[in-house]
This record gives sequence, structure tokens and C-alpha cells, in this order.
Amino acid sequence: MARKPINYWEKRSTELMKRLEKGTENTINSLIQAYEQATKNINKEITRIFNNYAKGSELDKKTLTQLLNKKESKQYYKNLLEVINNNITDEKIKKKLLTKYNAPAYSYRISRYQALQNNIDVELKKLANIEQQITEIRYIDTIKEGYYHNIYDIQKGTGLGFSFDQIDNRTINLMLNENWTNNANFSKRIWNNSERLGNYLETQLTADTMSGKSIQKISKELFEYMNVGLYNATRLVRTEVCHFANESEMLSYEECEINKYRFVATLDQVTCEECARLDNKVFYVKDRKPRKELCSYSPTEIDVQQ
Repeated sequence: MARKPINYWEKRSTELMKRLEKGTENTINSLIQAYEQATKNINKEITRIFNNYAKGSELDKKTLTQLLNKKESKQYYKNLLEVINNNITDEKIKKKLLTKYNAPAYSYRISRYQALQNNIDVELKKLANIEQQITEIRYIDTIKEGYYHNIYDIQKGTGLGFSFDQIDNRTINLMLNENWTNNANFSKRIWNNSERLGNYLETQLTADTMSGKSIQKISKELFEYMNVGLYNATRLVRTEVCHFANESEMLSYEECEINKYRFVATLDQVTCEECARLDNKVFYVKDRKPRKELCSYSPTEIDVQQ
């Protein structure tokens, strides 16, 4: 039986990537909403503490210092622990936060300055928790769709009908937990991004408030800082979706006992040098390596070789 030409495999792969991109955009829209809500929550807390103490458009430094040193109520401490228990589903992160805020130093009344830092920390952990949940759903769907779609294309392209194993939860979990880049899986990268954003926000907001900047300026800068976090989050989603699509594709080749594949790059202005160099080269499936993050979203197609 004659083998399908390369453009058949290109077309089928392109159709799959378009569907995955549509799903990715839906996930990114959910991320945007989550970041917008977190920004509002942090800004609300800043306004709650400072708004009634501003003189005109600027904050009076003497009054501000007194305000920041004022002790929060015991109820605040109870509310903080309640927020952690009710909103953080990642058990490791929850345990870490509870250990931190159950420390002896937090058993007493704390300053409003420290309360603000705590609220930023917990709000960003809530955000990371949401990010992990909604992106994991997208990655699982990507793995399943990539696996089954490619097997269907192989059957149609070769004209052969054959039985195959379904992809099980153990395999999916192994793929999700693989430290495929920078010695981290997608979950670790989310929490690492959250830590970096939190440290930056705490440092910058402290500098902003102590310098006597207006609430309006602080709010504007907060929005800009959170946008950087959102950019990193969306970039991570696109990278991981392409990675899981690639890995599920290779898994389908193994299931179909395909030994070799041809790498076909779409050569245009956005194709990276590495992809261009590999264009039209044939590789053994057993020798595959995860694509580098640099070119993880470059257009690529596969031509199956039996």
C-alpha cells in the first residue's frame, strides 16, 4: 500500500495544533481572570490600610509609619489561617504556609505592615493554586487528544485498522511530573514563578509605601507587576502544551510500533535556528529528547516512517 505523502501528515498535525491552540486560549482567558481578581484583592487590601490616612494625593510619612506599626487584631490572624485552609489545595504548599504562620512569632499580634506582606503572600499562593488546577486540566486534555488523534491519523494514513491500548492515568501522571526542563515540572515552575513574583511585590510595595507614593501610583505599579506575572504564566502554558503534545505524539508512535519519524519544520520568520537545522531529518523514536523551551512553540510537523 502506498504511503501517504508528507503534506498529509503536515495537514493532520496542523489541524491538531489549531485545536490545541483554541483550548490553550480558553485556559489563558481563565488565567487572565484569575490574575485580575488577585490584583483587585491585593489592591483592596492596600487601599483598606492606607486610604483613610492619606493627605491629599500623597501619604504622610509620619502617619504612615505609625499606621504600619499599629498592631492587627487577633481576628486577623484567625482569618489568615482560615483563608489558607479553605483556598490552598496543594497539601505541600498548605503545610508550608501553616508552618510559617503558626510559628511562635505569629502567635502574638502583628503589625499592619507584616499583615500586608502576609496578605500578598497568601493571595499569590491562592493564585498559583488556581493556576495549577486550570492548567493541569488543559495538559491532561492535550495529552489525551494528542495520543488518540495521532493514532487515528496513523490508521487513516496507512489504511490499517488495529487495536491499541488506552493511555492510563499512571502514564499521564508520569508525564505531568516529569522534570523536563530546568529540573522542574509544570507545577514546580508555577510555584517558582509565584515565589519570584511574591518577593518582587513585597520588596517593591514596601519601597513604594515607605517613600510616600500616592495610592493611585502604587495601584498602577501593582497592575504592572501583576501583568509581568501573567505574561510568565501564559508563556509557561504555551510551552507546556506544546511539550505535552509532542510527548503524546511520540507515545502514540511507540504504541503503533513506529521506529522512525521525519522532522518537518515550517520554515518562516518565526522558525528558530534549531528547528530549521533539523528540517527534513529522520530520527529514531527511541532516541527522542524533549524539545527545548526555545523552540517549543515553533510550527513543526511529523512524517511517520514505518
